[in-house]
Amino acid sequence: MNILKQELRMGRKSLIIWCLSLVGVLCFFMLLYPSISNQLEDFQKVFKSFPIEFQQAFGIADLELSSILSFYQFTLMYVLLAGAIQAMNMGVAIISSEVREKTADFLFVKPVSRNRVVSMKILAVLVQILITNAFVFTAALIIVTLLSTDAYDVELFALFTLSLLFIQIFFASLGLFVSVFLRRIRTVLPISMGVVFIFYIIHLLNETLKDEKLGLISPFDYFNLSEISKKMNYDSLNFLLWFVLVGMFIFLTFKLFARKDLPSI
Repeated sequence: MNILKQELRMGRKSLIIWCLSLVGVLCFFMLLYPSISNQLEDFQKVFKSFPIEFQQAFGIADLELSSILSFYQFTLMYVLLAGAIQAMNMGVAIISSEVREKTADFLFVKPVSRNRVVSMKILAVLVQILITNAFVFTAALIIVTLLSTDAYDVELFALFTLSLLFIQIFFASLGLFVSVFLRRIRTVLPISMGVVFIFYIIHLLNETLKDEKLGLISPFDYFNLSEISKKMNYDSLNFLLWFVLVGMFIFLTFKLFARKDLPSI
């Protein structure tokens, strides 16, 4: 429990910055909605003038500016991208920091098993993800309610927003696996951004190609906002795949970390 408290204390400043950043991105885009809705025809013409491949890739092919949830769906994609980087960053950093900051010797002379150390670190990441999602969900609910002139589907809003939670858990678990798979990580952010953007580019390609096999690679396709809007639910096959991959990454994290040689100071 002391490990959990220490990790949360150490990550407190970063968590606050990320929460404010995600809400800042959300507010920046959503506050454009009133002016866009007042000039609906002009903006629709601008969007329709783009090539269809561009519209599909950036999620504006079916964008209905008259609907606040449709505009929220467009905005949320950028929040998901930033949130994925945050989660991947936490997953990679929380274990690799012991090697990078040369504190492994100090930690592992304590009467605590490696599995317990990993468990507490994973729990710390999960707590921070839950705090982030509670913060974003509350802010999104307030701003959508204030900007909406008509009633909107609260269930669909919840499905959209909870996608952030699942995507963050995926990238956090992937980050944990990467951190124990690689022997030494000097800088965390380039790895986190690189991995997330690769998956996002695959998602953009699949938006135009509509390849089912390609859609199984990127977690952004597991919780595709356009498909959620059509089906009013998550895809069961993609959700099962998400569950299996997250479980596998967590299992391998425990397995590899138990055998990993940690360099001494």
